Amino acid sequence: MTPEDLLKPFLGSLAFGIDVAVGVVIAISVIRGFIMYIKLLRRSPLEQSREEEDIKQYVGNGLILALDLAVGSDIIRTILAPSESDLISLVVIVAIRITLSWSLSKDIKKN
Repeated sequence: MTPEDLLKPFLGSLAFGIDVAVGVVIAISVIRGFIMYIKLLRRSPLEQSREEEDIKQYVGNGLILALDLAVGSDIIRTILAPSESDLISLVVIVAIRITLSWSLSKDIKKN
């Protein structure tokens, strides 16, 4: 057995684990953001406007983390099966995710 044969199952499992972590991060961020918003509805309008930004920042940071993890997972998957079309797809997907991550972080810092 070659080292590559031993490494492929590990990397496949690692990519799957990262994908699961992405789903968990998104779910926790959205659910906690929704709960924070429901609690916010009981407060005065002045308090609501201040805390809405905190909620956006919390959910946005969770989404940025999930996008970064997803990029790592895609890179690992491409390492496992590096065809030319996979590499082109990876470049496009990574570019889109980096653009989304960048625009989310700019929006969070602006508020």
